[in-house]
Amino acid sequence: MKIRKFQIFSIFSIAVVFMAITAAAQERVAVFPFRNMDGQMEYNIWRERLSDSLTIALQQEDMEYKAFYIVPSDSVAEILAAMNLDPNNPQYESDKWKAATQLNVSRVITGNFNIQSGGKMSLNVYIYDIETKLPDINHQVKNLYRDVDKVLETIPKMVKKLLPALKLR
Repeated sequence: MKIRKFQIFSIFSIAVVFMAITAAAQERVAVFPFRNMDGQMEYNIWRERLSDSLTIALQQEDMEYKAFYIVPSDSVAEILAAMNLDPNNPQYESDKWKAATQLNVSRVITGNFNIQSGGKMSLNVYIYDIETKLPDINHQVKNLYRDVDKVLETIPKMVKKLLPALKLR
C-alpha cells in the first residue's frame, strides 16, 4: 500500500515539475487593440477586428503552446475595460503597460492604422518587450496598404514577420 502511494506521489510530482518547466519555457503574449490614428469613429471597429484576427492567427501557429501562449482576446478586453483604457485616448500609450503587467505578459503586440485617400488602410504592427517598452526593430510590420474591405488579407504577412520574434526566446 505504501509503495502504491509512493508511486502515485512520484508520478504526480514528475507531472508538476514537467508542467512548471513547460510553463517557464512559454512566453506569454497579449495582442492589444490597434489604434485608429485618423480618429474617424466609423473605423473604430477595425481596432478589435485586427487584433482579434491577429490573435487567432498567432494562436494557430503554436496550438500546443510550446514556444508561446497568446492571451485570449476576451481576457485582454476585460482588463482594458476594467482599467478604462481606450486605444484612442492619448494616455493609452503610457497606461497600456499597466494592463500588460496585470495580464502577466512579457510581450505586447499592437499596431495602428490610418485611412488613406481612395479607401486604403495603412497598417503598422509592433511587438514590444515589456521590460524595455520598446518595439523589436527586426520584427515589425510597417506600411502595409490594403483596401479597407480587404485589410484582413494582411494578417498572414503580419504573422510571418512577427512569429520569428516569438520563437527566438
